[in-house]
Amino acid sequence: MGVENSALQTEGGKEEYYKVPIDLYRDSEIVEIDLYLYYQGQYILCKTKGVKWSLEDDARMKNFGAVTFFVKFKSPAEHSQFLDEKLKNLLERPNVSVERKASVLFDVSEPILSKVYSSPKAAETMKNAQGYVKNCIKFMNEKGSLGEMVKLANRNLNEHTHALHVSAYSIALAKRMGAQSYEDIFALGMGALLHDIGKSDIDAKILKKPGELDDNEWMVVRRHPEFGYNILEQRPEVPKVSRRIVMEHHERVNGRGYPKGIKNIHHFSKVVGIADVFNALTCETEYSKPMSPYDALKFMVTHLSLEFDKNLLAGFIEMLSE
Repeated sequence: MGVENSALQTEGGKEEYYKVPIDLYRDSEIVEIDLYLYYQGQYILCKTKGVKWSLEDDARMKNFGAVTFFVKFKSPAEHSQFLDEKLKNLLERPNVSVERKASVLFDVSEPILSKVYSSPKAAETMKNAQGYVKNCIKFMNEKGSLGEMVKLANRNLNEHTHALHVSAYSIALAKRMGAQSYEDIFALGMGALLHDIGKSDIDAKILKKPGELDDNEWMVVRRHPEFGYNILEQRPEVPKVSRRIVMEHHERVNGRGYPKGIKNIHHFSKVVGIADVFNALTCETEYSKPMSPYDALKFMVTHLSLEFDKNLLAGFIEMLSE
């Protein structure tokens, strides 16, 4: 059940329906806005503003096979702000399981990050990204959060969920290796979340090409770190370190990365490079089946160890082994 797009035009064009994960609502919580289900081409009012959500509602939605509500908003920015606040409130609740928190963090990545990645130059997009990173940092402070993120590696894989995983893994690794400043961790999280933002400047025909890329197409794709850096250079609210991460996330300590082939890269760029490769290896793509976390780490040690900082790679392995 569901529709392809997050937003659908209502009559008159004044409001649109946007997706909201059902898991954002908990027992006894007051519903602050009318909630709709999409069924057989129609929007059906399911829960009226001002009433309490109940365990019976949870069971009813589960039996119906529904995972998403639709809610009316006047703009994508209003929708993102709503999701950001709901997610923040959910993450602060001690009685909500880390598994459910991970699931919701994952589910809202699509509606929030799709706007960021499709319109990175729009005024409100970086505010959306900043809010999401803050929520990601909050979640990664939870015991068991890393394990839950690993479990979700192949659920609805796309560029947005990949960005979430790279950000989560990077935050966890940096903290394990001694990062304490919230400002630093936030800058790292932003850089990791936006590491592939430059792909928004690449023709979709290249990115979605079913076969192998030719040499010219591959040269274009290899420039996405530069494209991303140039986009973020126009956004002063994005920390300088975040921009540098975007530029350097495919560089390697042995100088065999791209786009510049440099060895002297920022510590956080090294962190994101490890997280990026690990998530890519553990996710199914058009060209390869997913590796288990163990096999992915073994592959990185056996075939890629010279490309990564040895202390960071060892720390990453230890972290995932706990």
